[in-house]
Amino acid sequence: MPTYVAVFALVLAYVALVAAYVALRTLAKLRRATTIIARGTRGPDGQLSLVELTERNSERTEVIAEEIADLRALVADGLHAGRGKPAEAKQGALENLALVRYDAFGEMSGRLSFSLALLDGKGDGVTISAIASASDTRVYAKGVAGGKGEHELTPEEQQAVSSALARRRPLLGRKAS
Repeated sequence: MPTYVAVFALVLAYVALVAAYVALRTLAKLRRATTIIARGTRGPDGQLSLVELTERNSERTEVIAEEIADLRALVADGLHAGRGKPAEAKQGALENLALVRYDAFGEMSGRLSFSLALLDGKGDGVTISAIASASDTRVYAKGVAGGKGEHELTPEEQQAVSSALARRRPLLGRKAS
């Protein structure tokens, strides 16, 4: 019986030795990993540890989030204030538009041609016309100043300009129909 106890103790000592070896290897790997984290990085912040860099980036993220919130508030205030401001505050903004569809040629039907007037509050802007034929479509743009074309306007373009100027309401204020 004492032999069995000695063999059992020897086996138990061997298992304990293997377990200690595995624990020491795991501890060595863990130490290497933590020294890499705590040692620092390359670059301009090379003296800072990874933990310190993470804290710094977290602080920067909070600052950026606050700045984005401030910018959103400014944009919202600008949108609300712009609706009640006089016309000079919206100078150059697209306010009036009108679309006239028509058949440019007798052989085509379906009113595929159009003239679009895009004007600001003073009647300055552009007309864009697309003339659809059986074989192709041609697009023309003409400048408009003070409600009058810089080049001679077609009757459809003039109708679009007149219709846009007759509305004289801001584009954002119109209800969709």
